[in-house]
Amino acid sequence: MKLQKKLVKYGIEKKEKIDHKYVNQIAHTIADKITNTFPILQNEYNEILAKLLNCKMYYAQIKEPISKVNYFYEDNCVYIDESVDILNPNEQFIHEIIHYLQAKRDNKGKIKKMGLCTFNDFSISELGINEAIVQYISAKVMKNEKKEIEICNLDIKTISPYSYPLLTSLMEQLIYVMGEDLIIESTIKADEKFETEFYNTFEEQTNKIIKNFDKILEQKNKLLLENDADKKEKLKMELSNLYLETQNIIMITFYEKIISKLTSIKEIDYYTNKFLNHKDIIEPTSRMIFEQNKKKIMDKFDRQLIKVSKQKSKNALIKYNGKIRDILKKIISYFYP
Repeated sequence: MKLQKKLVKYGIEKKEKIDHKYVNQIAHTIADKITNTFPILQNEYNEILAKLLNCKMYYAQIKEPISKVNYFYEDNCVYIDESVDILNPNEQFIHEIIHYLQAKRDNKGKIKKMGLCTFNDFSISELGINEAIVQYISAKVMKNEKKEIEICNLDIKTISPYSYPLLTSLMEQLIYVMGEDLIIESTIKADEKFETEFYNTFEEQTNKIIKNFDKILEQKNKLLLENDADKKEKLKMELSNLYLETQNIIMITFYEKIISKLTSIKEIDYYTNKFLNHKDIIEPTSRMIFEQNKKKIMDKFDRQLIKVSKQKSKNALIKYNGKIRDILKKIISYFYP
């Protein structure tokens, strides 16, 4: 009864359970789409499929503004509005199914993690960054093309222009510097690998990035419910500032932290080119920040290149001198056995 009241509170009126033959078809369709889109997950195909085959799905009547498909973690069920074509899963459908796949529970059935998101006794942390990556996965599974849009007085590019565009755009930038495989795998498996690498990469700025993702999600939800024009403009300005701040932290911090860890000329060349191309993926007004920091970061690349080159020359000289010593030893042992 308590659960039923919660569903009603969120605008979900539960109807009949979806027949298992349809769940079976949905499970195979989505498991195929996800693993074909992300090869890193192909070894997880059987586990993903098995979990989806056991998913409890219900038809429902769902009132706006919540989405027409909803994963309800309290009872681990997916509720689908009667108007949705269940055999042709759309982006929203896939988003909620991924949430179902992410859920990790303890022996008592209490949810502990959902992908990158952690459930504590009195709070939920990293909700924003988890929503961002789940929406990225959903949009990519649907093969969305990157599109340029205007939102909150910003011009951004993203593969998700209609759902969580600010968060997804920032996630695409995070993936640009850190790579896709690790975060995708950790999102589905709900393990600690990405979190560990995230903190190792951005160090003291990591928590700031996480909090900003959470704030963007929170402010976006407030904006949807706000009717006052002045308050809406204020919220849009706050969202714009949060986006730009997060984007700049990701861009500047990553290169400043990675440079000292580079140990070969090949690595330095790779990350130098990555940095120079980074300006093409950021919001246009931030390119001034890029240019302001360009000389400082390029100087750091140059210093690291000199350091690595000196070490390489030193190692080569040691190796060369070692060969000379070996030759001399052989000559001496020949004449003075």
